[in-house]
Amino acid sequence: MAITLEQLEKRVAGISNMPTLPGVIKSIGRMVEDRDSNAKDIGEIISKDQVLSARILRLINSPVYGFPGRISSVTHALVLLGFNVVKGLVLSTAVFDTFAKQALGLWEHSLGCAIVSRRLAKELGIPDIEEIMIAGLLHDIGKAILSFVASNEFDTALKIARMKNCHIAIAEREVFGVDHSRVAGWICQQWHLPPRLSDALVYHHRPDLSKTHPKVTMIVHLADILVRGMGYGSPGDMTMPPLDHVAFQSLGISYEQIDHVLELAELEFASGVDIFGADD
Repeated sequence: MAITLEQLEKRVAGISNMPTLPGVIKSIGRMVEDRDSNAKDIGEIISKDQVLSARILRLINSPVYGFPGRISSVTHALVLLGFNVVKGLVLSTAVFDTFAKQALGLWEHSLGCAIVSRRLAKELGIPDIEEIMIAGLLHDIGKAILSFVASNEFDTALKIARMKNCHIAIAEREVFGVDHSRVAGWICQQWHLPPRLSDALVYHHRPDLSKTHPKVTMIVHLADILVRGMGYGSPGDMTMPPLDHVAFQSLGISYEQIDHVLELAELEFASGVDIFGADD
């Protein structure tokens, strides 16, 4: 019997209560609402999960970020990067760690999108490049969620995408009635992600629909396509989604700049892929 949309929504709504996800996610959700919480308090909560905090610090200290000095604590990372960035790292690392075995290719694709998003933002002189990187890292989190809460149905969507040679979102809508972008929207509300991140997660395939942060959404849209072209990881299908030419022109980036971005991203990609290896 196929899963209904109502059943899917309930499963996604209950994901934070699943025993396989770190309790730190719920704790952070509560602390962000507490105005008295500071970087030290939040850092201590995250650091209680030693595996999670080790992986976050491994990624932050990799050449992906390129900080001149080693960041030795989550609190230090919070001060340097800001709460939204570290929260995004916690959520993405926790989710992909939980689904590491079945979603390794998706992690690689997401990391590639994060790196290229950051490089595009830097090339274009757009501020808050670390938050834009997190938007790239989380852009396909709806797929990871679907693969966990409805694994059999998601496998069916993957098979349909391969059989019909169509974009995974089309297959998802056929199976679930919604696609991973819609699921990401539910997660954004549940985890209180700021609009600067949530807009890109929900509209990265349709940047023309972006409501609050179209520039960020355009960057993630372009990065997703470029990363597919570079063959980083597996986004779930073998198609190339259409480029929004209005969005591309609005960014005002040249092909020479894109070549430069991809050259630098190539050097950074391998350094972040292995954060799910042996822990320190």
